Amino acid sequence: MKRVGYWINEKRNKKPNLEDQKEIFRNAGIDLVKFDIDKPLTEQGPFDLILHKCNGLMVAAKDGNSTAQFQINNIKDYIEKNPGCILVDKFEHIKPLLNRHYQYQLVHDPLLSSDSPFFVPSFVNLTTADVQSNIQKLREANVTYPFVCKPIVAQGNDDSHVMSIIFDEDGLEDIQPPCVAQSFINHNAVLYKVYIVGDKQFIVEKPSVKNFSPTSRATIKFDASKLNRSNSLTKNEKKWVQDDLSKTRFTPDNDRIKEICLIIQRQIKMDLFGIDVIIDCDDGRHAVIDINAFPGYESVDNFGEVLCNHLINLMSSVETVSDDAVQYSDAEKIGPDEPKRLKL
Repeated sequence: MKRVGYWINEKRNKKPNLEDQKEIFRNAGIDLVKFDIDKPLTEQGPFDLILHKCNGLMVAAKDGNSTAQFQINNIKDYIEKNPGCILVDKFEHIKPLLNRHYQYQLVHDPLLSSDSPFFVPSFVNLTTADVQSNIQKLREANVTYPFVCKPIVAQGNDDSHVMSIIFDEDGLEDIQPPCVAQSFINHNAVLYKVYIVGDKQFIVEKPSVKNFSPTSRATIKFDASKLNRSNSLTKNEKKWVQDDLSKTRFTPDNDRIKEICLIIQRQIKMDLFGIDVIIDCDDGRHAVIDINAFPGYESVDNFGEVLCNHLINLMSSVETVSDDAVQYSDAEKIGPDEPKRLKL
């Protein structure tokens, strides 16, 4: 039986609840073990694979939290001493996603440009509260009004989802750097969360911020993680609803979504992640507005089974590579005149 060790900060992340999935894993020949991240993993192993959601710890460790640094290094040390153990996902691949500016830069590929049916809305990193400096930066980056002001930290702390919509230059006084300013795209108050597990994608529709015209008004502050259909911020005004009646209602193109996922996956080199996609209500182009490492996989009913199958495939692929390496090594030891008795 394979042993998979996992750790999720349950104080911060209630989903996914892997304890409820243990029977699925056991039936598939996997002993799913929740390890104590404060104790050496060498005393709790061996593990064939380590699954973790350390996003918050990585942010805290970067900020100098010694406990978080120890906990991250605990996992790193085990992987270093046990190179055959698979880490899902690697820390160096998660790191860029924890900074919104880095993640947008990472996926702002030619295939995600303005000439493509999918794109990343214009963005710029704002590091100062100086209004004149920010006006210049916004212009140079082609960020238009209104725009969304997002915290630079994408995951791992309580404020990462608290955002503002800035409508004009007067609103620049409300900016709290460091942050990322990103052009707001009208999308009929519908967001599509795409959950990825290896080569599988799951699309879930969620309520989002309503349409806005580029007119002067006070800054709007909101928590993106708490939007729901009863929220006034998610309900389009009557004039927008009337306008939308004469337009084709765009729905997500599954083939296009799959292509977006493949492009991003090649860039970030990860197995478990999620992307937020909105559809421009003017032209139907798909916009990527956020990427999350190891999301909660809400509304993915068979997540436990999908995850289990993916981890089995990962461990099987490593075994295949190991067997091939052994065969290759055995072949090198056999002389040219000797019969080749390879391991089968």
